[in-house]
Amino acid sequence: MNKLFYQPVNLRKVILATVLIFLGLFGLLYGPTYLGIFSVALTSYLAFILVFGVPLTNHLFSKPIRPIKISLIYFPLNWVVSLVAGFILTYLLGWQLQGNLVTDHPSLLLIFTLPIMLLGEELFSLFFLSIFSSRFSLTVSSILSAIIFGLIHFSTYYNGNSFETLVHICLIQGSARLIFNQAAIKSNSLWTSWVVHVLFDFSSIVISILPQLFN
Repeated sequence: MNKLFYQPVNLRKVILATVLIFLGLFGLLYGPTYLGIFSVALTSYLAFILVFGVPLTNHLFSKPIRPIKISLIYFPLNWVVSLVAGFILTYLLGWQLQGNLVTDHPSLLLIFTLPIMLLGEELFSLFFLSIFSSRFSLTVSSILSAIIFGLIHFSTYYNGNSFETLVHICLIQGSARLIFNQAAIKSNSLWTSWVVHVLFDFSSIVISILPQLFN
């Protein structure tokens, strides 16, 4: 996967690919459910092919290096960072954070649809990480992709206060994206960051529904 970094890119193709990706995002947010499940994954994958071509794009799915070890590091790390950030915003600042209505009240169908949607988020974020790396260092590129990743969650976590929501998504979702990016970079594969992302989201769902099971 790391062969995608620092590649020269064609600006016109980048613009077209970015428009394509955001059409997929529009389909997720405003299209029918059956379309939204696949739209971001499909358009992000096509965007990679448009900018980098098929051979380089295939490196996204390389056999990961030390996937278990890396997953066991970054999965709990993401939980620690999320809990600390949530504690600061909720208990120290006293903000009322908006939860994710989809994962807080999951349906059985989510077991099958969520991994596909998270694959879309990985492709989306790693596309911008790869694009930015053509101009900036990998650290700066990761931060920029994390900001974009956080911003696309604005409507999901909007609590009625734009400033609080921006801080929330940049601190919690943005930090998570930095961790997912590192998992992908360290393992040289999208698959590791996807696994960490899936584990985190499903564990969040389990924790959210546990109180309901005992009521």
